[in-house]
Amino acid sequence: MKTIWKFELIPGCALEMPAGAKILSVGVQGNSTFLWALVDPDSPRELRHFVAVGIGFTVPNYALQFLGTVHHDGGASVFHIFEFWPK
Repeated sequence: MKTIWKFELIPGCALEMPAGAKILSVGVQGNSTFLWALVDPDSPRELRHFVAVGIGFTVPNYALQFLGTVHHDGGASVFHIFEFWPK
């Protein structure tokens, strides 16, 4: 049976998630950035990598998948969230 889990994203973080987790969305709650994923809690865990890229900053030269854009501080800070696969 699947369920939805919430994970806090810290800049440049790697998260241990159930294998095959499907990321549903990213967003801000309070002062933190989170992602929500549909997971099978009984699946073995795997490490997945995420990065937040601000406007004008260099995008890492990895294989990337765009997940969404988040706004902090009333829109004063904007970050684009990607999942990436290290070389």
